[in-house]
Amino acid sequence: MGAVILLVVVVGVLLRFFADSPLWLDEAQSVALADQVPGGIIEALRHDGHPPLFYLLLSAWTAVVGESAFAVRALSGLLGVVAMVLVVKVARRHSDARTSALVLGVLASSPFAIRYATEARMYALLVVLLLAGHLAMEAAWHRPDGRRLAPVAVVVALLLYTHYWSLFLVAVLLGGLLVATVTHRVAAAPRLLVGVAVGAVAFIPWLPVFLYQLAHTGTPWAPGPRPTVVAALALEAYGGGRGSEALLVAVFLSLLVALGLGTRGDRSELGPADLPWLWIAVGVGVATMLLGAGVSLVTQTAFQGRYGVFCFVPVVLAAGVGLARLPRPAASLALVLLVGLSWTSVARELSRDRTQVGVAADVVDAQGSDGDLVVFCPDQLAPAGHFLLGDRFTTLAFPAMDDGRTVDWVDYAERNRSADPAAAADAIVARAGVSAGVWMIWIDGYRNFGRLCGRLHGELSARLGGSRHLVAANGDDYYNAANLNAFGVPPS
Repeated sequence: MGAVILLVVVVGVLLRFFADSPLWLDEAQSVALADQVPGGIIEALRHDGHPPLFYLLLSAWTAVVGESAFAVRALSGLLGVVAMVLVVKVARRHSDARTSALVLGVLASSPFAIRYATEARMYALLVVLLLAGHLAMEAAWHRPDGRRLAPVAVVVALLLYTHYWSLFLVAVLLGGLLVATVTHRVAAAPRLLVGVAVGAVAFIPWLPVFLYQLAHTGTPWAPGPRPTVVAALALEAYGGGRGSEALLVAVFLSLLVALGLGTRGDRSELGPADLPWLWIAVGVGVATMLLGAGVSLVTQTAFQGRYGVFCFVPVVLAAGVGLARLPRPAASLALVLLVGLSWTSVARELSRDRTQVGVAADVVDAQGSDGDLVVFCPDQLAPAGHFLLGDRFTTLAFPAMDDGRTVDWVDYAERNRSADPAAAADAIVARAGVSAGVWMIWIDGYRNFGRLCGRLHGELSARLGGSRHLVAANGDDYYNAANLNAFGVPPS
């Protein structure tokens, strides 16, 4: 067992620093936002829709290590390794060394954890903060003095400044602790309630930005989900993404969670697990997801599988306990099976680029001339393209007609509905002049765009005499597919 877990940990660490795909929209947007002075980051986030902590950390990180794709993702990789250390500490607070090792094996091999340790986004940071919060709450639960309550408040504040779904987690904690205080069921509840509340109060300075985002940005790229969609997307994310490999991981992980919660005692008798700490962790995670899903449905704001991070730590802990409930030979076999399925899912995802913009950018870079004009439609393709091409080519994003370094989400749907492809085509032709070639990286079908990009392509064809189709959109092999057409560019 020890050799297997050591191998899983070593491979897991290495995988957390390996991603061959170009930066996709959200990552490129993160880098562009971080590439500003702190005050600029805060102002830019009014047009993005997130709190500032991750971007401030990424800004400090890139100032030291640079802005290559590997460098910007390495911050999340490092946080992924920190999470592996913390999950052992969490498990050891409640269980023996064997269970802790199995919990580590689950996290180290997790396709979800590996995916977001290789992405320049805030989700690896969230896993670290959620584990740190578990440790802080557990310490204060047993001895709620000021020295132990201060970390609770700090972690709550950091969570709120990292992702807005943390508001649902804090609401669940405050509600649960209030009930425990009123019913006198937990002696430490009143002080824990104060600790969480102090952390929540620290969010007040950010409220003006949050309220502006709430009114003007939202999630125009997807509608609100049904509860069944939330569950399906979260399980898909835990498995590593789309496809049968991810489905098998999700099913097997669910079986282990059911085993961890549905057996008790050394003999693994059927019945609710006799582990109050695990039930509290799972209850808080599930309640957070239910509250968030309910608000998303009512307000018609989007849900992505990665938001399942708020129930991910309890899933890992319960799955590790489930493995520990099995006899040693069976536990070893089950762990090997889980790791094998997980690595297969990871390999499947690593073989699939997150954006086809990188393929299109390679063609433009090889065949284009300095100063050529590269047009992106919709603008959600532009940040990844600007990251790859912005130093050599002039980039334009439709409909804003800016350089596409970032997407401005303010009143996004309304702006797109009023976009005029004909006027944009006139502006593009005027900008290109008589000497520059025009490249268009585009695809139809994005929400709030419909066929605007196809219409823009048609308008450019009418003005520039048709185009050559160099890259065909491939949604099977790329999460963000894209076409590439060239206008006025002779074959190489």
